[in-house]
Amino acid sequence: MPDIALSALERFCLDVLLGQGIPAEDAALIVDSIRFAHTHGKGTHGAGRMPIYVNRIQKGLMQAQTPLRELSSAPAMALLDAGDGFGQVAAIRGMDRAVEMAKTCGIGLVGIRHSHNFGTAAFVAARAVESGMAAIVLANAAPAIAPTGGHKAVFGTNPMAFGFPAPDGMAPVILDMATSQAARGKIRLAATNGDDIPLGWALDEAGEPTCDPVAALAGSMLPVGGAKGYGLSVVVDIMAGLMTRSASGGMARNLNNPDGPSRCGHMLIAIDIAQMMPQAEYDAGMRDLSAAAKDAGAEGAVFLPGERGAGYMQGRGDHVPLSDAVIAKLDALAQTTHVVPLERD
Repeated sequence: MPDIALSALERFCLDVLLGQGIPAEDAALIVDSIRFAHTHGKGTHGAGRMPIYVNRIQKGLMQAQTPLRELSSAPAMALLDAGDGFGQVAAIRGMDRAVEMAKTCGIGLVGIRHSHNFGTAAFVAARAVESGMAAIVLANAAPAIAPTGGHKAVFGTNPMAFGFPAPDGMAPVILDMATSQAARGKIRLAATNGDDIPLGWALDEAGEPTCDPVAALAGSMLPVGGAKGYGLSVVVDIMAGLMTRSASGGMARNLNNPDGPSRCGHMLIAIDIAQMMPQAEYDAGMRDLSAAAKDAGAEGAVFLPGERGAGYMQGRGDHVPLSDAVIAKLDALAQTTHVVPLERD
């Protein structure tokens, strides 16, 4: 895959977003989420989605503005309506509010309704971690997983993330996972690139295992851990979809759906660790926990969640890989939006 300079990728994405009428502050935040994805080994959630965003805005399926109208609030919780705007903007602003609540109340919980996919859940969790908070991020998504015992996709891959700050010298502990064997974005990217997917990731429409990403997208994803992954999909759908008064029970739409806004929801929680235990005690505990995990295997064999993502750019300089298929889509987007094409070295 060709390597593209991050600065060039960021410039291109920002130009496109501003050209679609997205406020400068919001556009910068969306670009930050794209940068995070590419610099943490999660490029499936990055620049390749730019054509989808533009298409949805131009067709009125996604709004360039993300107003975050308050529907209800209490000292440690709030429910906000994103007005079918950008998921990244809604989730980050919602997490910022949860963090401010936690500073006073010890915990803050913000629900977001009528939103869209927010990129990587780790990006949202990291926002709270940067403020010294522990974080929980839940989001529901369009149908992709069939209930155990069924064959029709009803529940989303419903991403979740848990984030924890770490003492100096350690990467933050951030677990970012879907409730499926693999993120649906990986299957979309495989379809774009013409690659096969591993057997065990998905089923086709007939309920048969498949290595064909196109057949997988028409079928259903296999949940991680069998019935346990299905159960996680259900509870995330309840918390992030039903409890936020957003779409749930198979009614949320994915970014490629032409029938209307996604209407997915997010549940964002920040916890002020300082109000539970002294910082020195927490830091010592994290170091001991890390040492115990790493001592369980050979040197360099054990990683904590988020550690490999945090070190993804080591040795890469300021360049990230983009497939030829994704670059071709971005070049086509440059033509249709009349912006300077993505610069190559």
